[in-house]
Amino acid sequence: MKRIAIGVGVLVLALGLAIALHQAFAQPSTPSPLAAQALPAEAFPQSYRLEEGPLSPQALNHPLNSENLVRMGIEEEPLRFREGYGVGLAVYDGQQTSLVFHFLYRYADAAQARRAAEALIRAWGLKERPEVGGWEVSGRDSEGGALRTLAQVRGEVLSLLIVNGTQEAATQKLLDQAVQALAARWGR
Repeated sequence: MKRIAIGVGVLVLALGLAIALHQAFAQPSTPSPLAAQALPAEAFPQSYRLEEGPLSPQALNHPLNSENLVRMGIEEEPLRFREGYGVGLAVYDGQQTSLVFHFLYRYADAAQARRAAEALIRAWGLKERPEVGGWEVSGRDSEGGALRTLAQVRGEVLSLLIVNGTQEAATQKLLDQAVQALAARWGR
């Protein structure tokens, strides 16, 4: 009788484990909340995804890494993000290729995200762009190309949208297209 009870117990345990494993593997993995907020490649049908994935403060493939901030004389607040995510696209418009980058940084709370944005606003000379709920600056890259940067804060997330092209008008158009795609994604 004791052997039957132990055998039934082992069988129930094994069955329970099998069901749990089946459910764990049958469910699709959920994407990072930041990945769900990132610029979708579908916003630019003629694009090629250059890179996409999580960011760390030490990684050199995004603007808020420790080396970039120190060189620009920016205080440490922007470095204190808890989670980062980035998307890079090469967009071809039939004549030229431009680069579109979207970086998302999650902070402990909305106040910290706002302080990080304020540090960038001061350092980069960003000007308020109320119609999109953010701050923007235009400039030139090291080769004379047009460069536009837009910073937005959504709760505890700081969003940086950077577009690099050859002509100012085309670069602004791509930035506006990305802003519209993000507004639709964020439900704004």
